[in-house]
Amino acid sequence: MKDDAYYGTIRETAGRIRASVPADLAGLFAKTCGIRHSDFVACSPAECGEVCAVDGSNVILLESGSMALAVVRAAQTTFLNMERTRRSVTPMTFALIGPGEENQDFPVLYTDCFGHPPGKPLKNEDIARAAGILRDTVEYWVTETMARELGTGALLLRDGPLRVSHESHDPVLTRIAATCRERDIGLAGISKRSAATWGGGHPLLPAVWACAKTLAVKAPWWIKIDPGILDHAAFPQWQHGEMYVSCLHPRAKGPLKIELAKGTGDEIANTIMHRICGCSADGRIPGYPYPLLDAHRTVALTEEIVEQVKGDLLGRLAEAGIDRQTYEILFGDYHDEFARY
Repeated sequence: MKDDAYYGTIRETAGRIRASVPADLAGLFAKTCGIRHSDFVACSPAECGEVCAVDGSNVILLESGSMALAVVRAAQTTFLNMERTRRSVTPMTFALIGPGEENQDFPVLYTDCFGHPPGKPLKNEDIARAAGILRDTVEYWVTETMARELGTGALLLRDGPLRVSHESHDPVLTRIAATCRERDIGLAGISKRSAATWGGGHPLLPAVWACAKTLAVKAPWWIKIDPGILDHAAFPQWQHGEMYVSCLHPRAKGPLKIELAKGTGDEIANTIMHRICGCSADGRIPGYPYPLLDAHRTVALTEEIVEQVKGDLLGRLAEAGIDRQTYEILFGDYHDEFARY
């Protein structure tokens, strides 16, 4: 039976979460940040034209005390007025994270993608971060390739922000943004979640959503976010986008954070929002751009794929002379055994 201390901890945790999202969140946000009904811009579905979505995926296949094995890949799907015209996925790339302080596969992968070594090494100390940066490398390569190959006036959507997490990717995203400007391609980074907060820790997306409902703003809508209202920005030196929040369908589960390239301007931003709205009416996930959903489904490393790859890898390890007991010592997980009892 759960004791009072347990329930006390649960209540305290729930209270802390509630404090970050108070009952008067909408009013507090509108008052503190000066948000009015007129700040929300009405949006309606427009003809999409050519839209390309890029997404990436990574999984830690094996992990021991001294090393981990990650697999990464990226995909693009291109549509013309919501008819898919092109889809491709990169081969699965395997990378060891450790042993050693610096990742040995990062400069090889980076050079394969961009023709020269990265400007800064990748540290192995944070396995999840290292795997994410390896994934970003192939994702940015696909994005840059599509920025060159799409037709003039296309939309290029990225799953995630227009901001890099590693210094070596900054010149790549700079080139992508420049290419899109030169070719009149609308570049947008779209995120389902956001770490952005205001007012000392209140999450941005729920506040904008609540404010829109309180002010009776009918979806679809978008609003540009003044960076001055935010608590802080992650890696501001590597930020290439300006932040917007948008609800793209009346039945949307919630708003999205959308970043458009710096200097886009309100008129072009409005056109881009209308076009993104036009490809966000799929009945399965209304309010989310279908090309990005398609890219995600294309690139996802599912449990079935992971198990197949693990099995193939185990066979090759056996051929290389690593017996089952050594494999279990290196990569076995006692939690799998615990779960049996």
